[in-house]
Amino acid sequence: NANDEIKEIYEKFKTAILNFDDVEIKPNKHYISFVKHKSNIVDFVFTQKWLKIHINLSLGELDDPKKIARDMSNIGSLGSGDYQIKIHNDKDLEYILSLIKQSYEKKL
Repeated sequence: NANDEIKEIYEKFKTAILNFDDVEIKPNKHYISFVKHKSNIVDFVFTQKWLKIHINLSLGELDDPKKIARDMSNIGSLGSGDYQIKIHNDKDLEYILSLIKQSYEKKL
C-alpha cells in the first residue's frame, strides 16, 4: 500500500544492500528483512507515505552523528533492533546506508 515514491526509495536501498556480501531478502507478513547469517541486519516497513527503516542494533551500538535514528528500545514496533529511521525521500540515502552498514558489519 506504499505510494510509488516510497517503492522507488526502497528499490534504491534494496539494490545497495544486496551489494553487501552474503545478504538475503526475507519477506515477512508486515515487513521485509535483509539477513546475514540468519540474523536481521535491517527491516523495512511500508506505509502509504513513509518508509520505516529498523536497524538491528542494540541501543548504544549505532554511531549516528546526525541523530536521525529514533530510539525504539522502549517502544513496540514491527521491525527488529532499537533504532528506527522514518523517511519519505532519498535525501539521506548514502548516510542511512552507512548506518545500515554498521549493523551488517556487526553480523560478520
